[in-house]
Formats: sequence, structure tokens, C-alpha cells
Amino acid sequence: MYIVKCILLNIKDFKVKDINIIRQNKFNKEFLKNQDSEYPLFSSIEMNIHGSCNRRCAFCPRVDEHLYPNLNEELSIEFFEKILKELKENNYKGRMGFSGFCEPFLHSNLVYLVKLFKKYLSSNRLEIVTNGDYLEEDIAKKLFDSGIYNIRVSLYTNPKTAIKFDLIRKSLKLTEEQLIVRHRNLNSKNDFGLVLNNRAGAVDYNRIGKQSKIVHLPLKQGCNYPMFKLFIDYNGDCLLCSNDWQKKKIIGNAKKDSIFDIWINETVNSVRKKLLNNDRNYSPCDKCDVNGSFTGEDFALKWKKHFSI
Repeated sequence: MYIVKCILLNIKDFKVKDINIIRQNKFNKEFLKNQDSEYPLFSSIEMNIHGSCNRRCAFCPRVDEHLYPNLNEELSIEFFEKILKELKENNYKGRMGFSGFCEPFLHSNLVYLVKLFKKYLSSNRLEIVTNGDYLEEDIAKKLFDSGIYNIRVSLYTNPKTAIKFDLIRKSLKLTEEQLIVRHRNLNSKNDFGLVLNNRAGAVDYNRIGKQSKIVHLPLKQGCNYPMFKLFIDYNGDCLLCSNDWQKKKIIGNAKKDSIFDIWINETVNSVRKKLLNNDRNYSPCDKCDVNGSFTGEDFALKWKKHFSI
């Protein structure tokens, strides 16, 4: 059985031992080796492809259905194809993930989205983060046959549920790098198996009995997420950060403009300059307790050079 080890971890150990941080850092370093532009492009694109999730987890902003109602809306094929064409035209070599604020398996054309991605970007990575509730062997086979790079299951149910994914992996002859199971089914005392954060102020620690997590804000430190990651919502809005669940900082709309133009516009560059000076005294960063330094350091250094900071 594939289980991410050291899940009962502390912040000091997280950078070294969390498998996803290790994977992201490795990919970022390889990506930058092939970059010759004056500023770094986004190595990762995170896409929120649907307006719903089938769960209401205590540590997630979606626990409050009045603030985060399920919406039967999804990423359109036409819009997704526009993005893929832009990426292909610019010879993009980064990776994309279906994750965001939703359960990706709720999209009505998930398999086709994967096929479309591989049509335009045959050598690039496409990944899915899911709670695994809808992941059965037949759909898993279709996704891997269509070219998905890996599926990361955040397991919120009984640990025995992992047996199902072991059987799928064995039946389809998948590696532990292709179908990853991350145990998020621990109790509140153990922070649910997460490095818990407040999603830029969208999570109420008092509501979930985690008052010990409350810290003085704004943090007096930078954050690297806007240095290497582009977040795109299904309606085209590009957010400053994937942690901005309240969608307070929209840096552009990819239905109207090129994502490459949005990546370097003044709205996001002004925030980058502040973050590089350890300044979070503006929305939504002033309400955010995410460390933001576990990955992306090399990108931050390149942005510093670009801005002459």
C-alpha cells in the first residue's frame, strides 16, 4: 500500500518530507533549466474546472454551504482549447493540474479534457487531485489511456478505503507515482493529516476548534506561490493565488486576454514586488497564514533579479 510517510509532521519537517513539495521542487528546477527569458514563466497551472464538490470537510471553506454553494457550472471545452492553443504556440513545457476549489471528477467531460490536453501538449504533464469518491477502475483506465500523468487521491474516508486504490493500481499495472494516495483522514487533533492553513482567511479556526493555529497577521515574510504558479478558474478569472478561496485578487481573465500577458501585468507584478520585500500588508495576503516558502525559491530569486531587488 502506498502511504505518504511522516504525515504526522511539523512545519520544520514538512519541506523535507512531504512528497508533493519534493516533486514540485524537482520539477521547478528542471523547468528553470530550459528558461532563457528575462523573467520566469509559470511552471505550474492550476485549474478549477467545476463549481462543486461532493464533500463538506471541516478544514475546507466549503464546510459552509451558504458561503460556498455548489454550482452546476464547469470549464467549457472552447475556453480550455483556447488556453491549450496559447500554450502550444508558446512552446510551453510546464505542467497543469485539475484541482482548485472543486472535485474534478464532477466535470461532465473529464476524459475528453485529458485527451484534448494531450492533443496540444503531448509531452507535458497533466495531473488530477481528487477525493477519490468517484474514482473507479473503469474511469481510471480511460484517464490513463488518454494520457493523464498521475492522479493524487486525498483520502478523507476510512483508511480501509485505500485498499480499493491498491486494487486499481494492481489491476491497471500502475506505479505508485501514477496513482498516489495521501491520507487526509486523521482527526482534528492531528490536523486532519494536513499542514493546516486558513486559505487566505476563508477558514475559521474557531469554528473547527483549532484556536491554537491562530497567529498574528499579516505575516512578516514573503510567499513564492505567485512566482511560479498560475491559477485559472472555470469562468476565466485568473487569481493571484490558489489559496485565495474568497477570490479577492483577480489578476485578469483568460477568456479576454492571453494568459502570458496576464502573467506579467502590473496587477500581479506589484504584488510580487511586495512579497519579495516580505510585505503582506494588502488583501488577500494580509489575512493569509500560508508559509509560502516551501517551494518556488528559485523563481523568487529570478524575479528579484528581474525587478532589480
